[in-house]
Amino acid sequence: MNFLAHTLLSCKDPNLLAGNFMADFISQPELKHLEPNILLGITLHKKIDHYTDHHPQVKQSIDLLRPTQGKYSPVTVDILYDFFLIKNWDKYSAENLSAFTLRIYEMLELKKDDFPLPLREKLPRMIEDDFLMSCQSEERLIRTFTRVHRRAKFSNNFLSAHKDLEIHHEAMDQQFNLFFPDLMLHITDFCDCHS
Repeated sequence: MNFLAHTLLSCKDPNLLAGNFMADFISQPELKHLEPNILLGITLHKKIDHYTDHHPQVKQSIDLLRPTQGKYSPVTVDILYDFFLIKNWDKYSAENLSAFTLRIYEMLELKKDDFPLPLREKLPRMIEDDFLMSCQSEERLIRTFTRVHRRAKFSNNFLSAHKDLEIHHEAMDQQFNLFFPDLMLHITDFCDCHS
């Protein structure tokens, strides 16, 4: 899952959010300086990723994209699933999406001193770019996949991912909507996202 899903699944808890958000940016030695509730957010992030990687509907989406995206189809699916979360937002949150993103940005700003320095420095640019909405439209997806393509140190087809979305839109939409409620139920030991 990508940023929007991880932040939604932090269930309005600032510490869970901070840990969930920074999990992919923090090194093992830095973990010892974090408070337990933020460490719980990192555990939540890993639990989300593990469950996502093994869910049959996600595997079906990955298989759909494998002919064009190859072994990096899981990365593409992670990004495209945020597109489907935006599209289906009202099914999974009672909060207005614009209000949600503004609230998350404010919470991240308040917790930024807990982040590793590179992420702390990067955060203002991410917020200015409205990064939680980076999968909102085909235009934003093209920009997002172009960034991923430039950063990648391997041969990839990320630049054609928006075309894959067009071809497989209906199937992936169905797969996402079968998967995401399961994921929300899976993390209820951290918090109840349905409340």
